[in-house]
Amino acid sequence: MAPSITGLTYGLLLLGALPRIITATPVAGLNVDSEVVGQVPLPNTPFEAAVEHDAVFVDTESQSDEAADESILAPSWWVSTLMARRLLALSTSGVVSTVFPDPLPPKSHAPAEVAGQSISLKEYFADCDEALPAGVGNGGDGSPTFLALYIATTFRNTAAGSNISLSIDWWDHLNNTKPVFPGFPLSPAGLPRVTLFGYIEPFETPVPQETESALRSCYTQAHPDSQAWLPGRLGSPHGSYWAKMVVTQVYWIGGFGGFQQIGWMNVTEWNGIRRMGSLPGIGDGRGWEDVRLPGETE
Repeated sequence: MAPSITGLTYGLLLLGALPRIITATPVAGLNVDSEVVGQVPLPNTPFEAAVEHDAVFVDTESQSDEAADESILAPSWWVSTLMARRLLALSTSGVVSTVFPDPLPPKSHAPAEVAGQSISLKEYFADCDEALPAGVGNGGDGSPTFLALYIATTFRNTAAGSNISLSIDWWDHLNNTKPVFPGFPLSPAGLPRVTLFGYIEPFETPVPQETESALRSCYTQAHPDSQAWLPGRLGSPHGSYWAKMVVTQVYWIGGFGGFQQIGWMNVTEWNGIRRMGSLPGIGDGRGWEDVRLPGETE
């Protein structure tokens, strides 16, 4: 018998060892042919209580114990953090969210109604900390680098005191991946995404020549077009400066609940991972080069 969608996607009730109600993605709305076993109706309660009673359904008769056991083994939080760091390292753009100051500054061109509201914009970034000289960088601690434009709304807001979040995903690689299990359609929702929370910290100016050279080399490799607005470039359409994002919190969605971890990551682990390993006492010593994201080839 072919494995059912509910059984392979949310195989979390093996041998009665796990509770029948856990926090995960609900499947009550799925249109499936196989019989749903173990349905727990949601009570008519406020949102918080409904989340606590989020139901997971499993068809335990359509698969062997061994197959079901393999289907629910999500990566550990440590491996998930390695994957998140790899996602950052391989990405070059994401959605950045900031908050408009309230009140708006006198010369602001923004409508008064947006004061105190958030705005999300696609922005370039690069994972350049590893390329920086010792004493300036930290060997690759997961702090994204920005070539910030003075005129850009994002960096106007951070200059006015806004914190920042950066959301990146692996969804553009969907066609290189395989279905979660046979018969299930390719799904961006099953692929990783991560949101970093923190604040912008400009590099001290004037930037030392060795640091400037390292920043330019790393950043223009990720974004060749950025040569047009490098700091101090004659004829640049906009003034710019180098800055990094100091990461204070990390929220990870590895994919579908049950197959992947979903939640808040250990920031000490995030900062302690390097390309080829991790700092002493961090995880099992591996680095983000030791893992692969869905659809990657060796």
